[in-house]
Amino acid sequence: MLAFVQNRKGEPLMPCSPRKARLLLKEKEAKVVSRTPFVIRLKYGSSGYKQSITLGVDSGFLHVG
Repeated sequence: MLAFVQNRKGEPLMPCSPRKARLLLKEKEAKVVSRTPFVIRLKYGSSGYKQSITLGVDSGFLHVG
């Protein structure tokens, strides 16, 4: 399970672990934007670093082997 992260402007950043999200919320450095899916928005400026990601889709049991 991941927590999605947005910068101050609402632009998406790399997701973080639930533990990191809890720490940010506890220190008042982020606020909850949405609960399903869980999204937090940072209250401070960030570098905006993003990695390229690839989505893999499992076709299911029809193509086993």
